[in-house]
Amino acid sequence: MTGLPVQCPSCSAQYLLPPELLGTAGASVRCPTCAAEFVVDAKGRVISAEASEQGLRALARGVFDEAARDRRLFAEHGPALMEAWDEFRRRAGARAPSHAFRDELRERFGVELFPPGDV
Repeated sequence: MTGLPVQCPSCSAQYLLPPELLGTAGASVRCPTCAAEFVVDAKGRVISAEASEQGLRALARGVFDEAARDRRLFAEHGPALMEAWDEFRRRAGARAPSHAFRDELRERFGVELFPPGDV
């Protein structure tokens, strides 16, 4: 079996992590021996607890990038979101600014479509 050697920081169990499970930012891992959760970087190195939040953020960013690249990011809810956008534009007019729609989406559902300042 091939993979990156990983050692659980909780129980010291050692095993090989298949490289296809690692993204560019690493991965969140659950030890098969003790069920402890920890984060490893793209080279399989355990990231300290202090750095794990940054690692998880980078991991989330990588997952979103991959999902967007594969065009499945909004596969489930995207069509409904686009229907709502189309209905907003139909009622408000094609030249109406989009910020009211984006603001309501962020306030009601916590969804930010664009980073601040991008649009």
